[in-house]
Amino acid sequence: ETIINLTHITDDMLVDAPEIEEVLTEFKEWVGDAIFVAHNASFDMGFIDTGYERLGFGPSTNGVIDTLELSRTINAEYGKHGLNFLAKKYGVELTQHHRAIYDTEATAYIFIKMVQQMKELGVLNHNEINKKLSNEDAYKRARPSHVTLIVQNQQGLKNLFKIVSASLVKYFYRTPRIPRSLLDEYREGLLVGTACDEGELFTAVMQKDQSQVEKIAKYYDFIEIQPPALYQDLIDRELIRDTETLHEIYQRLIHAGDTAGIPVIATGNAHYLFEHDGIARKILIASQPGNPLNRSTLPEAHFRTTDEMLNEFHFLGEEKAHEIVVKNTNELADRIERVVPIKDELYTPRMEGANEEIRELSYTNARKLYGEDLPQIVIDRLEKELKSIIGNGFAVIYLISQR
Repeated sequence: ETIINLTHITDDMLVDAPEIEEVLTEFKEWVGDAIFVAHNASFDMGFIDTGYERLGFGPSTNGVIDTLELSRTINAEYGKHGLNFLAKKYGVELTQHHRAIYDTEATAYIFIKMVQQMKELGVLNHNEINKKLSNEDAYKRARPSHVTLIVQNQQGLKNLFKIVSASLVKYFYRTPRIPRSLLDEYREGLLVGTACDEGELFTAVMQKDQSQVEKIAKYYDFIEIQPPALYQDLIDRELIRDTETLHEIYQRLIHAGDTAGIPVIATGNAHYLFEHDGIARKILIASQPGNPLNRSTLPEAHFRTTDEMLNEFHFLGEEKAHEIVVKNTNELADRIERVVPIKDELYTPRMEGANEEIRELSYTNARKLYGEDLPQIVIDRLEKELKSIIGNGFAVIYLISQR
């Protein structure tokens, strides 16, 4: 129903249409080694590659130019880059948006005008697009994917601090984010997981063929699958057809892990501890009018017990459910060393003779106020204060401030 309302294509229109095998075979022969141009190309290429895989062609090897990403680079001043918006900006007619032929014609005319823009920027052929149109603010335009980072050792903790700092200071745009290159730079000591349905791998399973899914999976240290209840909203919004299709997605994720030798871990994506705490999250999200979660039915995201997790994955069979919920989880935990987030001792600055100098300065000033023979009450108070200052390692800080 959602597709019919979006595209206005009904089942009756497809009754006499040729089968996908015939269409894709002719399409592959027709395009040859031409470069594909599409708007939001990753979506379209996912369908093409999945069809190719089913027919035994293997993934497409054609070059791809995505007018959505291209617009984000050469029209950085635009707040939107959807096909409708770009058609208006470029003066291109777009009728019956989401019908393939009309979207294709509009994209073609938009791209022709983009080519002229690129010429003015010194880009004369497709090989120069990525080289000459790179932008240090590209991370702002990219759609971010979620990822799970687990600290494996003390070096990993230090690297996590660097990543978090960069996400909040250097790369913050609407939300904390980092480019993949930064994660690559500071990956030592971290275990990288595929996260939830907002993660790169889950999206790939929904859009790409299995060979590409397995290629993407190799980047990660562990693959996460989460309780089906957390994905009910995807079914409600018809992004996933039904529960059976969701189970197929799980099987593809597990197969990708088995093929690549990457452990598959059942994680709960918990946002709060107890089930009854869910109301607090609902209130928090409802207080944020722009939050896209307001358009969704929030699932129960409490911290599930082992038995609850085993029950969630009973459809995989008792042995496989135990493997991903208990066995693989414990094996992953065994790879994590003891990490100390906060040191027991203070690491104050060191300055030779700071303790003695603070003591001498304190008594010198006291004698200026009370004379050479200090009253016992003054001495007692001085010693009490100096004991706290020197004993806790703060003498150098006081001395720096005094100087």
